[in-house]
Amino acid sequence: MKISVIIPVFNAENYLKRCLDSVLNQTLRDIEVICIDDCSADSSFEILQNFAKIDSRLTILRNVKNIGQGLTRNKGIDLAKGEYIAFVDCDDWIETDMYQALYEKSDYEKYDLICCNLVFDFPDGTKGIPKMPPSDVLTQKFLINEALNPTIQFFSPNSPCDKIFKRESIERLKLRFESERVFLYEDKLFNLIFLASNPSFYFETKVFYHYMIRYGSTMTSYKKDFAQKYFLMDEKVKELLINYNLLNDEQSKRLSKSLFEITFVLCLNALVYNKSLKGKFLDFYNLINDKRISSNAKLFKIQDIPESSSKLKGFVKKICFLILKYLK
Repeated sequence: MKISVIIPVFNAENYLKRCLDSVLNQTLRDIEVICIDDCSADSSFEILQNFAKIDSRLTILRNVKNIGQGLTRNKGIDLAKGEYIAFVDCDDWIETDMYQALYEKSDYEKYDLICCNLVFDFPDGTKGIPKMPPSDVLTQKFLINEALNPTIQFFSPNSPCDKIFKRESIERLKLRFESERVFLYEDKLFNLIFLASNPSFYFETKVFYHYMIRYGSTMTSYKKDFAQKYFLMDEKVKELLINYNLLNDEQSKRLSKSLFEITFVLCLNALVYNKSLKGKFLDFYNLINDKRISSNAKLFKIQDIPESSSKLKGFVKKICFLILKYLK
């Protein structure tokens, strides 16, 4: 078995057929596909059952209770038998030659990690494709730095879905995903742990993976304990870099920039996405009184504020910055 493809599924009836078609129609036939339904309330599991009847390479399971994407992926890792492990999100899709193109690179060397690029497919039909630097720049250091705070638009170094991981390497590291209900950006932590281990890798700059942006599905809905989850992840990342003797001035600057940028996501989460008036006040009060956030904000200028998708969000970000910069 060359590749085990793990697909966590949750309420994806409108996208799942396209996802499964793209995976099961891969030109690389020697794959297994492990789909685990995380207690969907729609017809997702029935769709999986119908596909399993016509393709024996598809294994389907259903969680007894909803546990989230990260822990569901872990169940797939435990079941995987392939030489490499791949991940696909149930509302995304991939080019039919993706796994053929990536696995062929292992003919030259049995890399621990083989990467490609993904494209952001927006609801209005537009696409976001990264412009990558020359291949000799794509080093372990570059990938770690970009994972901490990306500088290339539309580059997604923290997604596990535009990669295939050598299963033996995952098991050697005893690597599993944290729960996104405890840690923000559990994908980021998973990838950084793998990269910090100094894996052999190949980076194919061609785009094979289609990442679907659905308004309201990720960072545009209210998240409870958002700041707490971020700092738990941030501390884990710093500990990891220190343990591998990788933390340097450049990475410290990127960590600071990452915190500055997430600050405005936290502000929007508190003041825009939180629908409770009392909740807005309490979230924002806790935010501006967190010294980690306010002291870091003082290192930046107003022109460093990330761009906004609307005038309202831009206004909220500027007010938050001025409060953090000058009043706290």
